[in-house]
Amino acid sequence: MRLSRPAPGEIQARLRAAYPDARCALDHRDPFQLVVATILSAQCTDARVNLTTPALFARFPDAASLAEAPQDEVEVLIKSTGFFRNKAKNLIGLGQALMARHGGLVPADPAALGALPGVGQKTANVVLANAFGVPALAVDTHIFRVARRLGLSKAPTPEKVEADLCRLFPREDWIELHHQLIFHGRRTCDARRPDCAACSLLDLCPTGLGKIKDPHLGVTFEASVSAGQSSAVTSQIQMIGSPQRILSLVPSVTELLVQWGLAARLVGRTRYCIEPRWIRNTVPSVGGTKDPDLGRIRDLAPDLVILERDENPKEVAEALTALDIPWLALEIRTVKDCIAGLRELGHRLGLPEAAAPRVAALEASLKGRRRKGPRALALIWKAPWMSAGPDTYLGDLLRQGGFTPIGPDRYPVLSDDDLDALAPEVILLPTEPYRFNRRHQTELQKRFPNAAVHLVDGQALTWYLSRTEAGLDLVRSL
Repeated sequence: MRLSRPAPGEIQARLRAAYPDARCALDHRDPFQLVVATILSAQCTDARVNLTTPALFARFPDAASLAEAPQDEVEVLIKSTGFFRNKAKNLIGLGQALMARHGGLVPADPAALGALPGVGQKTANVVLANAFGVPALAVDTHIFRVARRLGLSKAPTPEKVEADLCRLFPREDWIELHHQLIFHGRRTCDARRPDCAACSLLDLCPTGLGKIKDPHLGVTFEASVSAGQSSAVTSQIQMIGSPQRILSLVPSVTELLVQWGLAARLVGRTRYCIEPRWIRNTVPSVGGTKDPDLGRIRDLAPDLVILERDENPKEVAEALTALDIPWLALEIRTVKDCIAGLRELGHRLGLPEAAAPRVAALEASLKGRRRKGPRALALIWKAPWMSAGPDTYLGDLLRQGGFTPIGPDRYPVLSDDDLDALAPEVILLPTEPYRFNRRHQTELQKRFPNAAVHLVDGQALTWYLSRTEAGLDLVRSL
């Protein structure tokens, strides 16, 4: 039986819902910086490029300076991106060509752009779309993999996959789709370990449903959750009626349940569930968020355990399933995920009326376009430095507050050189999970004299659901 292709319109509608923050991952201020960054991104991660370009642009800020740059100096600045000798040669050639042919400016004409040193079809498409708003759909490794897994193309080359996608999707959607598919490939449809259980496209994906072999890995998958389930919520629940014995492994969810008047239903919490303060003396602790005491959980006999995919390991959910204990796992990576999480909790706990006003307030706060504001870095640990990346809840909170979150995705460890290379304009030091204080603020202010360094309430910034509104108010007040 020949499989039909999934409906392109439905795919993009779900991608929009799953990745409202989809954007160009390469940090840039103008077309020149974007074309340079895109050349450097060949065989290199965008995160590494973003750590490299601040020092490069500080030394060579425009085509004129790059055209006269010594190759050995450029090589030193870009060495970490790989293939640095050839890239340095192309960058200097790029600067010279821009000066000789285009007055130092990056052309918006596809033919002229594609004729520049180091600029192929993919690079040209990225620059046309993101610098000039010209509809284009560059196919990188993520898009190539995702498109073939979704059955949108069977083509063996990126160029042919691009042609297939351009035929299927409206021209006006190409730029948005490019970023959405990349985000999906990075966050969910991983090359080696695709997270089909959390995929919002599962019921549309012939690979995830096991109908075809994975064209990337050559194996057949088995779907692990019901098709169509929200990517913000995963569950293993077999019960009738609202749960009466709830165990929360998420600090902010514990606080939310108390706010909703459900303290009497709480039978367990982690030792990090400390708000409101009186709960420490009234609700038993079951250990940490990463390593809860499963025997203690079993003895408490909950009829629902609430998890969050970043805070609680997958192994915890698997162990609960083995113990036949129902669980619900949220996934909160954006403020919009909070809306889905509130709705789901309201539904599961039989309190939709408690969730409704919070949902309405958050939906209202997200209306309108967000400006691309100052480059902001949110640090979450010291020794070693760690930050919250643009694809995290904290990163999206900054974005919704008018900042541009910077740094590698997820929660990377940053060396001192990495920290300097990011050249943040704003640095946030939350009071948790690491206890940043005035001394740290003073030290970083001396290190980055031109940046605004803020010591902020860590719970407002990181406790989603129970304090999302406070987090939005905080970042917007900065």
